[in-house]
Amino acid sequence: MSKQANIQLNNLIKEFKTPEGKGSFRAVDNVSLNINSGEFVTLLGPSGCGKTTILRMIAGFETPSSGQILLNHAVINDLTPDKRDTAMVFQSYALFPHYNVFDNVAYGLVNKKLDKSTIQNKVMQILELVGLNGLDKRNTNQLSGGQQQRVALARALVMEPAVLLFDEPLSNLDAKLRIYMRKEIRKIQQRIGLTSIYVTHDQAEAMSLSDRIIIMNKGKIEQMGTPHEIYQQPASRFVADFIGNANFVDGLVVGMDGEKAQVKMLGGVFDVHVDSRQIKVQDAVQVVIRPEAVEIAAADGEIEAKVISSTYMGAVQEYTVRSGEVELNIEDFNPVGKRVFGCGDQVKLSFKQGTLHAIRD
Repeated sequence: MSKQANIQLNNLIKEFKTPEGKGSFRAVDNVSLNINSGEFVTLLGPSGCGKTTILRMIAGFETPSSGQILLNHAVINDLTPDKRDTAMVFQSYALFPHYNVFDNVAYGLVNKKLDKSTIQNKVMQILELVGLNGLDKRNTNQLSGGQQQRVALARALVMEPAVLLFDEPLSNLDAKLRIYMRKEIRKIQQRIGLTSIYVTHDQAEAMSLSDRIIIMNKGKIEQMGTPHEIYQQPASRFVADFIGNANFVDGLVVGMDGEKAQVKMLGGVFDVHVDSRQIKVQDAVQVVIRPEAVEIAAADGEIEAKVISSTYMGAVQEYTVRSGEVELNIEDFNPVGKRVFGCGDQVKLSFKQGTLHAIRD
């Protein structure tokens, strides 16, 4: 049973000196965030956006320039890493090559001077949890990348931290193993209910692992929400472009009904989801159209278009079409048994209901 732990960041700022030493820049710019007990939250964004710096400040490896970090409502800014009830899983695994699996996992418990029987029981229980039964005597250099990652995870979990921190832990694995390991990490986290904060620039990892995603950009929070909210209702072009693929089409709001607007674009008027607090009638907007939201057909549809590229990708047929001056990328999933259009074909397009979202131009 995991500890009940929440993390709170209040107006967190981290400034670094420039390489020339003549000034400073803000890597983290006034970030405030609440992470609930048992929640899996991912900090997602491009390199240099501040996500790793936030993680390192929570862990105690960096000191905030200003602001507060609270664990269970107690300020932990001045505590050293070993005094914080957190554990980090590193990108490099940071295993001891001259130790076997058991000794790697037991390292922190030995430093805490627990008795041998307690250490034995705790380590073997954790190895079973992460699927490393029977490998306790194996040297770490005899393990696969996925097994080494499990050892690093076990070494963090055995300390029974209140908060588990992940610093891009899967980036050194091949594509298939990354998919497998992210499923395993999520399964283990849900089983023990441990508050977890995960840093990555990989959107697929963020979508598959997270209860909530925090999109970072230039040291600030661009948007936070569930994977569904982030993907379907991006708050900005940056978010829409960073999460998944998106088409952006200029439009004009000609009517409003709550969170639904009527937007004129592509020669017609379409129902589009909007944030009514920011968008009103006669506003110029950009409509976010996901490639899978477009239906392509020979005759049925509201928009005339011409196919300018057609690519078979197995599970999906990818098209680029042109309607007037606008080009749209389309993904038609499971194309088996469907008509596949070629370059130069005239087609009709329509949009799946409830899939369009508008942001300020």
